[in-house]
Parts: sequence; structure tokens; C-alpha cells
Amino acid sequence: MTSSTIRHFMTCVLLTMITLYLLNLLSNGQINSTLSLNSDKIINENQYFRLLTFAFLHGSLLHLVGNLLVINNIIYPFLDRKLSPNLFLATFCISTITTGIMLLVHYTKAPFTFVGASVGFYAFFGLMLIYYLRSGWSAFISDLSHQPIYNNLLVWAIFVFFLGNIITSVQEHFTTFSGLYAHTVSFMVGLIIGSLTPTHLMMNKPNTDT
Repeated sequence: MTSSTIRHFMTCVLLTMITLYLLNLLSNGQINSTLSLNSDKIINENQYFRLLTFAFLHGSLLHLVGNLLVINNIIYPFLDRKLSPNLFLATFCISTITTGIMLLVHYTKAPFTFVGASVGFYAFFGLMLIYYLRSGWSAFISDLSHQPIYNNLLVWAIFVFFLGNIITSVQEHFTTFSGLYAHTVSFMVGLIIGSLTPTHLMMNKPNTDT
């Protein structure tokens, strides 16, 4: 899969998220009701497709814009240069489904719904960590000092990692911590995938677009 292909794929993903959000507004919440991670619908009605579709939904405009900015301006540009496109796609899907299952298991005592793309992209922070553990401290320092702090993808990635956890915890009034739990599971999935993936398959290679 070429870098051009992954760019087209990511554009489709982002446009899908925007379209679903707008359709959800026009349908008075019916889109989110139909596609969200709903414990009752999955467990009692076997609607397993929700384990993947909920990652393309958002509960508010701020939620949508925040995730779009992170995916388009931090996660994708960084990983497009560092990791193979196939690993990029597989990680998002595996992380989303795994996090969805773990949310069902952890919060099984009470019905709930969950939406948000962060269940997929927090895994990439785990991949970043594995990447730098394999590449060495010098690679980390080089990327950290390559650009000014205000425009450095690595700096922003570290900032967003912590900011996302703080925001979700505040929104939940530091009670359920479902957002923090989902982010943690996704991050761990990224660590596991990165650890199990051979270095020659993990690292990106130059592609000739045709």
C-alpha cells in the first residue's frame, strides 16, 4: 500500500466522521443511536458492527473538531513518515474493536453508550513509544529538536496524550473515567501491536506512487 493510498484513505475517514456528525444533527441523534457502542444492542441484539462504527461518531462539535485536528495534524503526518501504512490501518481497527470489547466487559453492570475516534488513535501513541525504544534516544532527541516547540509534531503528540485524558475525566466529573479507561486500553493495544511487530515490517519504506 502506497503513501498516496493511505492519504486517500485518511481523507475518506475524516470526511466520513464529518458527514456522520452532520447527519446525526439532521436526524436528531438517530445516527449515533444506530451506530454507537451500545451495550444493550451489542449484547442482547448481537449488533457487533457497533464495535467498529462507534469510532466514527462524536457527541459534540468540540469533540469532532478536536479528534479531526489530532488525527489529521499530529497522528497521520507523524506515522506516515515513521510506520508502514498497513500497520497504520490495522492498528486503528484492532484498537477500536478491542477497546470496545473491553468497555463492554468493564462496564457490564450498567447499560451505556460510547462514541469517539480516540479509541482508535490513542493506540498510535503506544506505537510511537515502541518506535523510539527501537530507534534509540538519539532519534527521539532529533525529532524533538527538529522543529520549534510550537510546531513540533512530537511535542504536540505528548501534549495531546495527557490533555485528552484530562478533558475526558473533567467531562465525566472524575466519576466513571470511561474515557480515561478507553484511552488506556487503546494505548496498551498500541504497545502490544508495536512489540509484536517485527522492526522490518513496522518501519515505513519509501514508496513510488503510481
